[in-house]
Amino acid sequence: MRVPRTQTRSSAGTIALVAAATAIYYVLPVPGAMRENSWAVMFFLGAAVLGALILTAIRRLLRAGENARIRGLILLLTLTVLFFSWSDESVARLPGQFTLLSTKTDSLYFNVSTLATVGFGDVHPVGQLARAAVTVQIVFNLVFLGAAVSLITGFFRTRARGHVQGAQLHGSQIQGAQHGPEQAGTEQAGTGQAGTGSSAGSEPG
Repeated sequence: MRVPRTQTRSSAGTIALVAAATAIYYVLPVPGAMRENSWAVMFFLGAAVLGALILTAIRRLLRAGENARIRGLILLLTLTVLFFSWSDESVARLPGQFTLLSTKTDSLYFNVSTLATVGFGDVHPVGQLARAAVTVQIVFNLVFLGAAVSLITGFFRTRARGHVQGAQLHGSQIQGAQHGPEQAGTEQAGTGQAGTGSSAGSEPG
């Protein structure tokens, strides 16, 4: 089965956006040691903006097409993981907040493990501020995963309904094609019988 060219382009565009966002994550500088209050304000403001963005995007994705839903989910997932990865690395600069988290790769690894719920326990928060941030991240993950399951379920449900309707339409077309010759044959037989009857009635007694 050949993949449409537009679908290939959209997939390539999504991959390019994910790669660009990841590159920006690695290039974007992390602020140095901050006060805990300053970091908390920055983090929770960023989380609020991210939450509003996700809610707005999900509402639009519910009215979008199937391919747009998949692309939107991938981009939202990427944005969420990268935001919390950047936040975790910045809070790790504060003393006594994280164990074994010192680079952006460590932070990305920790966030992907948390999202996939397969944490290995090597990188983990120990400070109260870091634990609060990870708790917010887990809540985001639950909301996002719930929305993702809903959208993907709707995607497959719509596709299955389309397949069922297509099969029903194809079956009705086959039945119509089969009944057509039978009906024509029945009509011809009826016409022949009528002709025979009229001929017999017209013969002299």
